[in-house]
Amino acid sequence: MTEARPATALLTPLVAFGAAVAGVLVLFFGQSALARYLAGGPGAVCTQPDCALGVGIWLIVGGFLAVCLAFVIGIVVALLRRATPGAVRRGLIVGACCVLAYLVESIVLWVLF
Repeated sequence: MTEARPATALLTPLVAFGAAVAGVLVLFFGQSALARYLAGGPGAVCTQPDCALGVGIWLIVGGFLAVCLAFVIGIVVALLRRATPGAVRRGLIVGACCVLAYLVESIVLWVLF
């Protein structure tokens, strides 16, 4: 007979997903607001992230992948640590790591393009 999983096993992936969504949205809209300065200054021809050589497209794709990755890693962590307390903390750590990876990707994209 299989052992019953507690309802807290769902907390880790859900918290990781929520934290990643919140972090990615804050970073994306913050970069959209700063795009004028990040894309060559106020006198630049293209001041939107979507026309700055595709930076906006890559930011959207990277954000989507960061959120999906946070959910998948949250599931893996929840399966590995079934009965231990701290599901919310682990979810926040997973979400924060994925948002940090998105931030690094954003910095690399703005520097390269």
